[in-house]
Amino acid sequence: MAENKNITKPSPSNDEIDLIQLFRNIGNSIKKLFLGLFNICLQFIIFSIRKFVYLTLAVIVGLIISYSLSKIQKDYYYSDLVLKSNAVQNQEMIYFLNRLKNLTSEANYSVLASSLNLSIELAENISDIKAYWFIDFLKDGVVDGPDYTEKYFTDTSVVKVEWKFGVRATVTDPTVFNDITEGLIHYIESNEYFQSMNKVRLEMLDEIIQQTGLEVEKLDSLQKKEYFQLEDATRLKEGQLLFTNDPEVKLFHRDLLNLLVEKHKSQTERSIHSNVVSILENFTITQVPINNIAYYARKIVPLFIGLAYLLALFIAFRKNIIEAIRK
Repeated sequence: MAENKNITKPSPSNDEIDLIQLFRNIGNSIKKLFLGLFNICLQFIIFSIRKFVYLTLAVIVGLIISYSLSKIQKDYYYSDLVLKSNAVQNQEMIYFLNRLKNLTSEANYSVLASSLNLSIELAENISDIKAYWFIDFLKDGVVDGPDYTEKYFTDTSVVKVEWKFGVRATVTDPTVFNDITEGLIHYIESNEYFQSMNKVRLEMLDEIIQQTGLEVEKLDSLQKKEYFQLEDATRLKEGQLLFTNDPEVKLFHRDLLNLLVEKHKSQTERSIHSNVVSILENFTITQVPINNIAYYARKIVPLFIGLAYLLALFIAFRKNIIEAIRK
């Protein structure tokens, strides 16, 4: 006799139900979050429209103060000089140049004028001098930008460019930039240590140029001969005929080209970069001050707008605020 078997359908487990409910809860939370942010933005826009008068007055007052400051304060101009250090590493040169920054911050114009070989009248126009690195963020050998604020000075994730550096000068008279260039070169060239290192470098370059020249002449004269090889030929020795393999012909054009490239690189370095430093880009004389009305407005106008919002909020909720203070 056949037995009756109860066949039951599989039901979803509690874990599956909990997982579905979890995703639903996450979706609802995200939906509420976006709706909440949208509502806050909408309320902010409506509040700004209602308090348009406060915000307009804040902008006008901020612009008036910015204009007044731009007229009261001295005009300041800045420009950048890009140099190549030939005698020593950038780190030594930047440290040496930043001594001038200490003189400008202390307003020690007599020593600054003496260091740069300038008159005190010209030195008094210099408000700041600062040397800085260039940075290679992607480590691909391409300069990506300057590090004016030393933000990446100790950052090991970026590479400091070793073949050039910059000097930023801030002045009150843009016509003194040319004098500053000459003064900086004088300041660098007057350093005896830098001069000694540069002298040794030039002597080494002369030696390299001379030696590579001799090697080029030697290879050039032996192009059609067996160079650095023993001659294998048919020779007659004591009446016996000795047979050997045919001699292998060796070409020297690649060696010649490599030596010529090395020689020309050294000659270029010796001829163009013979001084302690080389000027790659000179200061650009600008007539637009950095502390114009836009300079102050970028700082003052947002501050006054923020104060206007706080004032509008206080007026709108002053009763609630006063009651909360009294409690």
